[in-house]
Amino acid sequence: MKQGVCVLILLALGGWGILPSGADELPTATPRTVRPPENNQNIETGLSYGTVPDLPLPKTILFSASPDEIIADAEEWARRGVSAFFMDYIAREWSTDIWACDGKPWTIGESDEFFQKAKKANEICKRIGSETFLKIAFDNYFEWFNDIAWQHINHNFRQFAIFARETGCTGIALDIEYCGQQYKFDWQGYDYKGYTRADLVKKVQERMTEVMRILYDEFPDMVFLTFPEQSLTLGMVIHSAWLEEAARRNAPGGFHYCTEGTYRRPNIRYMFAHAWTINNLFEHVLSKRALAYWRKHGSIAAGVWPFGFDYQNVMDPGMSLEQFQQAYAASLMMSARYNWIYSHNSRELLIGRAIPNYKGTADIPAYLRVISDRQVVTDPKYVAIAKQLRTNYIDDLRNELGLAPIPQVAAPMDYIRLEALPAGTAIQNPSLLNGLWSLGIRAYKGETTDLRPLLRTQTDWMVIGPFPSDPDWGGHAAVYPPEKQINLQDTYEGVNGPVRWKEYRRPAPFVSVNLKDAFSTSDMVTAYALCFVRADRPTKGQIRISTNDMGKAWLGGKLIYDYPYEGNAYLDRDVIDVIFPAEPTPLLVKVTNGLANWAFICRFTDEKGSPLEELHVSLSP
Repeated sequence: MKQGVCVLILLALGGWGILPSGADELPTATPRTVRPPENNQNIETGLSYGTVPDLPLPKTILFSASPDEIIADAEEWARRGVSAFFMDYIAREWSTDIWACDGKPWTIGESDEFFQKAKKANEICKRIGSETFLKIAFDNYFEWFNDIAWQHINHNFRQFAIFARETGCTGIALDIEYCGQQYKFDWQGYDYKGYTRADLVKKVQERMTEVMRILYDEFPDMVFLTFPEQSLTLGMVIHSAWLEEAARRNAPGGFHYCTEGTYRRPNIRYMFAHAWTINNLFEHVLSKRALAYWRKHGSIAAGVWPFGFDYQNVMDPGMSLEQFQQAYAASLMMSARYNWIYSHNSRELLIGRAIPNYKGTADIPAYLRVISDRQVVTDPKYVAIAKQLRTNYIDDLRNELGLAPIPQVAAPMDYIRLEALPAGTAIQNPSLLNGLWSLGIRAYKGETTDLRPLLRTQTDWMVIGPFPSDPDWGGHAAVYPPEKQINLQDTYEGVNGPVRWKEYRRPAPFVSVNLKDAFSTSDMVTAYALCFVRADRPTKGQIRISTNDMGKAWLGGKLIYDYPYEGNAYLDRDVIDVIFPAEPTPLLVKVTNGLANWAFICRFTDEKGSPLEELHVSLSP
């Protein structure tokens, strides 16, 4: 006890650089400034664009158009490089009575006004070689265990299929995005009274398998598309259930997976790696029969979002012309049968009519020429990769792309999801990778899992804050009192008044530190977290850390880490080689937030990434 008091007095005097016995300084005596994260917005340079005779181009789908718009403009769209449509504004979402959309629910079949319009639109499309897909969205939450409700839902899907078949649609597209919160096992609507997570997974599989059976019963040769792509959540349970049913029937129209992760990811390597990642996920969750069906009859349909950023009505391009050219070329190359364009509020611009009304400075006609010219990257390396991607049977491409699909834990929600990460910084430890895959698949199947025994992250800290920052990230550079000295008894002035050190212990099964839980104010602020580390003897090891957003770290008073970038926090993003001292030594972490998530994830390992068993961590010296 007396020894602890002495150490606290030493810390208060500013002497908090405790070194290993016999050492002059820590090996990381100068700040380790992490290089900028590899940015998928930085396109590959020096590429050639043109045509490749043995790489047939997919049809480009417009998201989305009403029957009236298709009737009026299908031929003009074809001249502009668009040859398919998600037919919208009929069956807006799964609870829709498709025969009531014309305001006359008593009209069914040929007498229904929307039926007549859809049929006319499809006749025009067939004449010019275009295709249509009746689009149905999942806007409302499902009551998975309500049998009465599902009688009505199944009836609606049967009517959707009949409508699409009889009006001459090519197929059906199901957009499952809008109730995405329901795909998380901890969604507030799940109370798990009388059922388990595994029961929930089984029920979702049953319900969605029945939906697909109904669609195929009524429209057996439909071409089926769905979006957006999913990770290890109930969203993937839905998609895999549909794929399994398509495989069971050997459905001739195929299963086409429309991606949104490619919207504004213009770098061709990242676009291609995204396709590899999806295939890698399918290899882990599908049965052998479904995987074989996917490889034979499935395809990835890459989506691109040209104009209007984050749903703003200002129709400036979301990418530079050079970025858009590479993104669009990549979407054409990786998509065997279809690619697609998201057109939120910008259809009039995409078809050229609104160009005179555009007030920005971008060369809009040049963007439209990219779509109509349909050029691909002609460099042999990328042509070869594109051909392999189209087979859905993908070898290891990390040498060609410099990226790899890795099961990853992203703070602060700590779900396991698959990410395409730079191969040099991705997790390399085979035991850890296998463990993450195993836990991810078990969670996907409805098991309650705990990442802590595998990862051994540090989730208990002393924290203090928040201190001010600003839109220019001034908090990252500002020197607040905890950087000058550590005194666990001191009080400082923070954003909302006096602040002092307090304990933060994040409950299991979380493995990251969620600073939004610790403080009432979380936007444009800075805070500090502190723990004390001690090895049995001076020990080489690593601090593996990642912050959201900017971060710094000091070990024994010496700055060892500086991450001056906005970004997500995920497991083992940054690795710092250190010698852990044999005396209790403070590790101080600073995290500056912009908006939204504010978190970090930290663990102490040996040089191979395994937890460092001989390290002791406490919240006091």
